[in-house]
Amino acid sequence: MTSSCSLCDRFADPNSSLTVYRSPKIVLDHMPGIDLPGYLVIAPLRHVEHAGILDDSEREELARLQSLAVQTILGLPGVGKVYILSFGEAVPHLHLHLFPRTDAMLLAPGCLTDGIPEGPKIFEFWRKKLAVPGVPDGVRSLIPQLKDAFRKFGSFNPSSPRQPSR
Repeated sequence: MTSSCSLCDRFADPNSSLTVYRSPKIVLDHMPGIDLPGYLVIAPLRHVEHAGILDDSEREELARLQSLAVQTILGLPGVGKVYILSFGEAVPHLHLHLFPRTDAMLLAPGCLTDGIPEGPKIFEFWRKKLAVPGVPDGVRSLIPQLKDAFRKFGSFNPSSPRQPSR
């Protein structure tokens, strides 16, 4: 049975090879078709079109998992920043792109204005340039490492706050 939402269809498989972390409410997947290891997408499993529809527990878990995912992506080699984007135009299911931006990406034409990075241009340019069919080897080999990193966050419990490290 196919829904009219490609993300709902993708999330119907609880054993997807792209899934880095999955709870009963939120999923964190690696973006397929882009040769950029660490490019993750976080979304509620339930079909919602915008954040205003999330219930309190979904909103809390999404925010916590987003924070942990950004910390993890920033730990990957060469990543200097993580862009977080949500459009909901082509796929009207709330999902956040967690896009790792490397310093090398700044060298692309038109990506700097007066020495300042142009995030939307960087995102657009590199998504097109790094587009590939399927799941690239670098992404495929990173997914188990990411899964392990999120297993280490096994104490991650969406219903109780994490204690800050001292």
